[in-house]
Amino acid sequence: MAHAGVEDMSGDLDIGAPRWNRGVKRQWGVTTSIGNLISQLELGKPEILPHVQYGPNLLLACDYGGQDKRATHEAFSFLLAELQFLRQWDELRQEVRTHILRDRRRMSFKGMNDRRKRDALVPFLRAANMISGLIFTVLVEKRFASKLRLSEIERDELPTTLRTWPVHTVQKLLWISHLGALVVAGLSAPGQNLFWISDQDDIAANVKLMTDATGIISGITSAYLPHDMGHMRFGTTASDSGNLLIEDTVAIPDLVAGALAEASNLDFFRHVSHVRVNLRNHVSRKTLAILGWLGEENHCALRRLSFVISEGDTAELVRARALEFHAD
Repeated sequence: MAHAGVEDMSGDLDIGAPRWNRGVKRQWGVTTSIGNLISQLELGKPEILPHVQYGPNLLLACDYGGQDKRATHEAFSFLLAELQFLRQWDELRQEVRTHILRDRRRMSFKGMNDRRKRDALVPFLRAANMISGLIFTVLVEKRFASKLRLSEIERDELPTTLRTWPVHTVQKLLWISHLGALVVAGLSAPGQNLFWISDQDDIAANVKLMTDATGIISGITSAYLPHDMGHMRFGTTASDSGNLLIEDTVAIPDLVAGALAEASNLDFFRHVSHVRVNLRNHVSRKTLAILGWLGEENHCALRRLSFVISEGDTAELVRARALEFHAD
């Protein structure tokens, strides 16, 4: 049975040995608030973050949910992992495909429309537990996000190739760039290479759009980094070699973003203090399964962090809250 809680984290905590880079550069109030909250959470629970600084190559897979007009929040989800340590995940997810998810069917939140995919969901997510990394998801209240529209001056400062993009697509690109940059800057090590993979969505539907977006993503990421990294490469699931490893890895943030976007419609998201809510009978069975999996983080290589962003008590303030899920 899945439960969810929203918790405001505040107050000073004793300084420990952090995995989160304290030198992340401040670029935006939203990401500064999330970064501060991560630092506080880590001080109280050091094992909440993974070590992803050992290998030479990082993989960042991203996707988002909440595009439905009825959704109150938009969800941006990222999976950060060391590329060379995906072997166990690769083996286990291929077993799921061999025994349950046949015919190269694609796992996605919206596409959970046949029995085989539904049967494969929990084994697929359990296989992802073997990824040494972090699933990092941010829910953004749409009412708050609507107040952060680009001014004409800010739009004129965009690269020429992006000025013809629809406003909502540019805003989505900026949210993805800033949030992804935050988690990379917070957990990476000097000299590591970064491979950033997205679904083939409206910001990367073709080569030209991906090329246009790459400059923004790269520039924003560099602005957050407290150290120099190696090369950064950006691509989509179209770069999958044919074994569906890239497709399946991006499916993990897709599933999480979809589930959290659905759950965000519940009234408990409006509370500031810690609230424990039984989600059974309030969300779909697929969302219940995904949120239950998010609550199984103990002893898993894949760590979980989820946040809600909304407007603070005044227009100048941002409220960042941490979400906790429990599988009991």
